[in-house]
Amino acid sequence: MTPPSEPQKTQNISRSLSVVTSIGHLAYNTITNKAKNSLRFIRRNVKTQNKQLKEAAYRTYVRPQVEYCSTIWHPWQKHLTHRIEMIQRSATRYVQNDYHYTSSVTNMLRELKWSTLEQLRNQASLTMLHKIHNKQVNVIL
Repeated sequence: MTPPSEPQKTQNISRSLSVVTSIGHLAYNTITNKAKNSLRFIRRNVKTQNKQLKEAAYRTYVRPQVEYCSTIWHPWQKHLTHRIEMIQRSATRYVQNDYHYTSSVTNMLRELKWSTLEQLRNQASLTMLHKIHNKQVNVIL
């Protein structure tokens, strides 16, 4: 007689508006991998030195994937926040066309006048809280 196999570890997964929210790292992996793949696609296909065009491509195809429903999956752990921020930092190097290891990405972000993704998520969370408080959004508890 064989011993009963261990029950498979289940993850609480719900698909809402095409966003995976879960316990663990599945949601962050899904979101960051999609955004990284989109950024790679842009790098391969947008071969121009025009910074405005590169920025528009990033803001159109990559950043919405990281911002979409961020009030639901907002990471609180530093390593997850860092993982998401690295996508924007990589995009910054692409837009500025500066891949030198001594170049400061923080200065490039300031030059582009981009807020960090964490600041954008915090702003979105506060906006959602304001809407909930003023009953502009229906929340079922």
